[in-house]
Amino acid sequence: MKSLLFVIFVLTTGWLMGQDESQEYKTIFGKGIESGGFGAPEFKVSQVNNKTSLLFGGKGGWIINHKFVIGGAGYGMTSKNTFDYTEDLEDLDGNMVFDSTRTLNLSMGYGGVYLEFIMLPKKLFHLTFPLLIGSGGSDISAKTYYDANTVDPEDWTQYEQIESTGFFILEPGVNVQLNMTKIMRLDLGVSYRFIAATDLQRLSNNDLSDFSFNLALKFGKF
Repeated sequence: MKSLLFVIFVLTTGWLMGQDESQEYKTIFGKGIESGGFGAPEFKVSQVNNKTSLLFGGKGGWIINHKFVIGGAGYGMTSKNTFDYTEDLEDLDGNMVFDSTRTLNLSMGYGGVYLEFIMLPKKLFHLTFPLLIGSGGSDISAKTYYDANTVDPEDWTQYEQIESTGFFILEPGVNVQLNMTKIMRLDLGVSYRFIAATDLQRLSNNDLSDFSFNLALKFGKF
C-alpha cells in the first residue's frame, strides 16, 4: 500500500512540475508593468488663519501603468501672514500688562508621501485624485521694536519666535489635468488641508486647515 501511494505521489509531482514548466508565473508586478515618472512645481492659494496666503512647493513620483503615482511632495508658505493678538503680558519690571495687543507673524510648511490616481490618462482632459499624507511645522513670531539709537534703522522692526509646533497633515484633492505635450501636463484643482495634533496656544488646528486652489505643471514620462 505504501509503495502504491509513493508511486502515485511521484507521478503526481512529475505531472505538476510539467504543468509549471509549460506556464508562466503569475505575479503582481509582471512584465506588463509600464513605468514613468514626473516632477512638478506647484502653487497653492489658500486661507491660513483667515488670511489669503500663497504656498509654493513641488511634487513628483513614479507613475505605474499611466494611472497610479507613488512619490513625495512638500510646500511652504511664502506670503507674509500677520495678525493682531490680545493677551496678558509682563512688562520689563515683571508687572502684568492686561489686554496687551501685539502683531504676530505665522509661518508654516509641510510635506510627505504623495499618492495619485489618474482617470482616463489618454484623454485630452481627465481627472486625477491626489492624496498627501505627512507632517509639517508652524511657528508664531512676535513683532519686536528696537531702540533706534542702538540698531540700524533697517532693523528697527523684527520678528522673534515665541512658540512653534509640529503637526500631522492629510490633504486629499481632485484635479483637472490637461495633456499639453508628450512630456508636459497642466494640473488645475482643489484640495483640503486637514491639520491635526498642533499644540500652539494662540491658534488651533482649524485655523491652519482649509481649502487650497492649486496650479501645477508636470514634466516627465507619462
